[in-house]
Amino acid sequence: MMILSAFENGLSGPIPQEIGNLISLSSLNLYANNLSGSVPTSFGHLRNLTSLLLYQNQLSSPIPEELENLISLTDLELSENQLNGSVLASFGNLVDLELMKSLEFDSDGTIREPVYWLPAIKHLPRWITSILHEIGAPTNLEVLNLSRNNLIESIPESLGNSLKMHYLDLSNNKFNQEIPAQLGKLDQLSHSDSSHNLLRGEIPSQISNIENLGQLNLSHNCLSGSIPKNFNEKNKSLEVDLSYNDLQGPVPDNKAFQDAHIEALEGNKDLCGNVRGLRPCNPSFTGNVHMSRKGYNKLVFSITFPLLGALLLLLASIGIYFILQKRKKDASTEHSEELLSISNLDGNILYSDIIKTTDNFDDSYCIRKG
Repeated sequence: MMILSAFENGLSGPIPQEIGNLISLSSLNLYANNLSGSVPTSFGHLRNLTSLLLYQNQLSSPIPEELENLISLTDLELSENQLNGSVLASFGNLVDLELMKSLEFDSDGTIREPVYWLPAIKHLPRWITSILHEIGAPTNLEVLNLSRNNLIESIPESLGNSLKMHYLDLSNNKFNQEIPAQLGKLDQLSHSDSSHNLLRGEIPSQISNIENLGQLNLSHNCLSGSIPKNFNEKNKSLEVDLSYNDLQGPVPDNKAFQDAHIEALEGNKDLCGNVRGLRPCNPSFTGNVHMSRKGYNKLVFSITFPLLGALLLLLASIGIYFILQKRKKDASTEHSEELLSISNLDGNILYSDIIKTTDNFDDSYCIRKG
């Protein structure tokens, strides 16, 4: 017997250990039943097995170490069970393994213990949570689909080390931090979907410059700021969806946005530009955003220097005014002091001096009689 298929039959109870004696089996399909207990250790004898599908059951206990002997295995699916413990590090020796959907996890989707991945693994399951933060992503990872889970906090920066990745789907989770700029190192990335999360902050310019990117979906997040103005100018076939964020300002003036439907940009704070359904941008604002650095510098100089000249002239005028006012005030104060000195003379003292000087009005001091 080479193929044993008994999926979707309502089978219950443990999986018989005797199946391990069918050493010629190449495919064992027992998924979508009510099987319980542990994965039989006898499965380690099935060295010709290429496909082992046990997902959607009630299997529990750790994954048996004997499965590391399945050197021909290319498809292992154990998801939607109650498996626990840690994933075998030796799974990395299964060089043909392309799809693995079984890891230890709690009911809330968190990993119980560190899980170790080796570069031979090309595809990871959709519901891994903390392992990428703890140990980093495999450098040879090509496809990563973590969509439709309850993953929280930040997108792992270590994903930027998977330089062979061409497909990345993180959609429909609860990531609530900024998009890591390290993702901009994924030069082979052609499909990226991080929609329906709680991502915040601005769109990193590094991501917008990935030349091979054909589809980018960042819709239904909390992204703010403006769209990078040089957004993937070299890629003429890029499809972008930035709808339902808090983006504002002009959309880039390139083919990716000129050909975009309004549905891909709607629901934002205040986008403008040459796209049907968006309001036109203020010409001066648009010009400032898209002009060259040299032109921008000229504009800054032409505005700044006249303003500085006017400000200096105003300050000089104010200074001259206060100086003149001070001089006028000083002159007025001096004149008042002279008048005050005369008015403050003592009349009695002045009369005594006159009597003394004229020798009590002697006739010799008389000028004339009248």
